[in-house]
Amino acid sequence: MNGEAAYTLDTLRAVDPAVRADVLRVLDRVVRDLPGRWSRGRGVPQLMVSLDGHGGARTERTGLRELSRHGYLDELHRWIDAVPWDKAREHGCAALVYGDRIHARINRIGPYGAPRFVPDTHAHVRLAHRDVRGTLGFAFPFRTEGRLFPRLVFHAWVAGTLERARPR
Repeated sequence: MNGEAAYTLDTLRAVDPAVRADVLRVLDRVVRDLPGRWSRGRGVPQLMVSLDGHGGARTERTGLRELSRHGYLDELHRWIDAVPWDKAREHGCAALVYGDRIHARINRIGPYGAPRFVPDTHAHVRLAHRDVRGTLGFAFPFRTEGRLFPRLVFHAWVAGTLERARPR
């Protein structure tokens, strides 16, 4: 098991089993929905994933304008936890998903955001639950497959780690 998988598993096992079930529903939705919303040119989109109240989770696209309500975009590291907390108060559990090149997209290198030759390599997830103090942070690495029609594929340990973290 690699270091990222061990960290993810330890973090998930450290929370209460009832909370962990909610967290895993949100993380499962991230892993299931992100490949369909990713594009090579734009990278990992900013998404908000929250519980829907019917035993599942839903994914919504969130823009930089919505994120800027919480603080200055160039100081993302200072207020990143506030974004999922707002949704978690309402929905119980919520996560903000973004790529590791989000700062280049905010600062707009060129007219199109981040340059193509430096793509995202991780999907970062900041997750908040109303019964947990603080936020949980995860980084899921991925690779791309296909040249003509590229697609995002998470490393095999991501699904395996989420499966191993389920309460028995």
